[in-house]
Amino acid sequence: MSALRWIWPLLAVALAVLIPWAGYEWRPARPLPLVVLDKTVPFRNWIEHRSLFWLLEHDRIVHADGTPYAFDRDYLGAHPPPLAGDPPERTRDLAAEDVRGARLVYLADTYGVYRDDLRSGARMAAALERSPKIYGGLTTAEAEAAAEAPRQGKTLVAEFNTLGSPTGADARGILESALGVRWTRWIGRYFPHLDDRAEVPQWMREDYEREWKKPWQFEGPGYVLMQDDEHCEVLRIGPEAEAIGLTIERDEKKGTLDHAADLVPYPYWFDVVEERGATRLASFQWHLTEAGRSRLAARKLPARFPAVTRMGTAWYFAGDFADNPMDPRPVPFLGYTVFRRFAEGMKLAPSETAFYWRFYVPMMQAILRDAQAAR
Repeated sequence: MSALRWIWPLLAVALAVLIPWAGYEWRPARPLPLVVLDKTVPFRNWIEHRSLFWLLEHDRIVHADGTPYAFDRDYLGAHPPPLAGDPPERTRDLAAEDVRGARLVYLADTYGVYRDDLRSGARMAAALERSPKIYGGLTTAEAEAAAEAPRQGKTLVAEFNTLGSPTGADARGILESALGVRWTRWIGRYFPHLDDRAEVPQWMREDYEREWKKPWQFEGPGYVLMQDDEHCEVLRIGPEAEAIGLTIERDEKKGTLDHAADLVPYPYWFDVVEERGATRLASFQWHLTEAGRSRLAARKLPARFPAVTRMGTAWYFAGDFADNPMDPRPVPFLGYTVFRRFAEGMKLAPSETAFYWRFYVPMMQAILRDAQAAR
């Protein structure tokens, strides 16, 4: 009898492990022809789109012929060489035929690859300072090809930095019309340590000192807002911003964003856009002190501005949403994304993993389902 007392708990544990594992392994594949463009791949870490491909594999979204998508192969843009420090092995722009063969077109990042990025070699860290461009920016032909996707009833997703530098004005205008937004030329980012020279670019410090005529002497966490090289605003956690700083919140809580969370602190690059025909589905919301609100008002910047917009089947994410530190292989358990969503809900400070699991994953799962269902 004593042996039986141990069998039942062990059996329960085995079933708790085997059932989610079996459910994951036995799920049917979901064919979806898609195209991903990522021009910002100086190293073999594919950081700008790897988290999207993690989700594709976890949800068993595959090519039309049933083969899985591979994050290091199945995308357009810059393909890094085997040896760190060498220029891209090859580059490939988005073309009209790519859009014709796809059901979803995802513009992950078009900032590009620069000379000093390659000089970092095995460190695999992008250079903080500006240097000559090797490859990057959305071309006019690519913008026209991408704009055809929603006209054909296909899903187009674009995110920061598709509209910004080094994309030219003509290409930007075409894409803005397709997405139903206008870029204000303001961009921003959260920094855990404003005094960290290994993280805060020197050009950002110089732009601040040029405008304000005083040295950069900031410490601790905060946000930096930039417009071209003309304006620089710093909102420190404490003096100008509350602890949660900038959050992402749903404006439409039904439909695609049904399972996304609210009040998620946003942790990375973002830009400020205005709607020009698009519907706002989620907003960035500042949580500032009186001093911070005054600084924002002096720049004529809104306290609440678009984070996710949609016009027809065209989506714009006003942040670097797909740039997340992910392992290349998903965890083989059914319901793992739901578990992580709740586990990450305990974090109050800006966190890339919390944003990914609580907001990006449930939103993208719904967008992928809709793209599959569309005809």
